[in-house]
Amino acid sequence: MIPAIQHQFEFWRHLGQMGGYFNQYEGVSSLFPKDTTWPSKIFDLKEHHIIGLKNKIASYQLAKSVAVEENETLENLLQAQGFRQTSSVAAMTMHNTAEVEYANYPEIEKVMDAFGAKMFAKVASKSFGYTIYESTIAPLIHSKKVQLFIGRYQRDYVSCGIVFQDSIGDFGLHMIGTKRKFRGFGLGKKMTKHLLATALKNDSEFIHLVASKLGAPIYHKLGFQHQGYLKSYTI
Repeated sequence: MIPAIQHQFEFWRHLGQMGGYFNQYEGVSSLFPKDTTWPSKIFDLKEHHIIGLKNKIASYQLAKSVAVEENETLENLLQAQGFRQTSSVAAMTMHNTAEVEYANYPEIEKVMDAFGAKMFAKVASKSFGYTIYESTIAPLIHSKKVQLFIGRYQRDYVSCGIVFQDSIGDFGLHMIGTKRKFRGFGLGKKMTKHLLATALKNDSEFIHLVASKLGAPIYHKLGFQHQGYLKSYTI
């Protein structure tokens, strides 16, 4: 599996374990938090478990969204069962070198308490266009693997981002967002550089992320290399 996708799956698994909504079934892992849309996801899917997937989704045992590494055989099997592709994001990795340096920004704060978790959830919801509940974010404050950040612009909190360290010591950048009306001021780029600085300070050899079609060229300029695609399907 592509390292950036393996890292993403571990991040999702950790979210679910911290929040109490991760389930491991034979041939598939699932995040299915009650009464919330994020992060509802099926991943780690094995080919021979696709046929029974539809019934489990129909009976509300699993979320509707399935994330898979680009794989023609697996994707054809999903499509044969009536699944349709909804998105494709680039899996990207940066190799940490001594020449790479990024500064911290004083207007970016680490989330340390319930107020910060509430602000993060509000900013993320506005940035991504779907509801992210404070109750989903709050447990992550107590994780030794996760660091959450929110960025200010003048008096408002307008940007957010997460750094996650996986089981082999690699860091990943997640949930980088900026409220729509504050885009175009370089605030997302500042948050990205701040997250990178956090990872670099912790001597991460490789840094991972997944990026949209629009975001991928920006991250490429920062030194990230495209490794493959993570695709989502639903039914």
